[in-house]
Amino acid sequence: MHQVTLHLGETTLTLCAGTAQRLLPIGLATLAQAFDHRMPNALALENAIANVEDAVMPATHWLPPDVQTLASQDALVAQLIQCATGHPDAQSASREAVEALFSALARQALQPGFHDLQLVQTPEFAAALLVLRESMHHWGMTELVALPAAD
Repeated sequence: MHQVTLHLGETTLTLCAGTAQRLLPIGLATLAQAFDHRMPNALALENAIANVEDAVMPATHWLPPDVQTLASQDALVAQLIQCATGHPDAQSASREAVEALFSALARQALQPGFHDLQLVQTPEFAAALLVLRESMHHWGMTELVALPAAD
């Protein structure tokens, strides 16, 4: 197995590896609320990083050791991949591309009033980017893939 899937829920993340499934205690609406329903400032982003790490790090011990790819059917993930790669039809992005996009978010958070054109300016996008960046980093994933939406 070289891929696990992640669903970005409102209050939980659903992580699946094979037939096993785990719920992680954080979600996009939870993070957007922590951001006060706007793009995060530096303090809100730093606090959210700690909360996301606390939620995703325990899964490290549960994931198969050969996992390389994090996949998702969420439309927000597909949008994030397109922003990270700069290609409107991209279906995957490297961890480095996700890290670079997260760096843009961190730079923006340090500059009140500045809007990086590479970022979708919604708290949900910022939350998804944070979750995906931390997940890929702590789980040692090298690629993020957008799967076709379920019917």
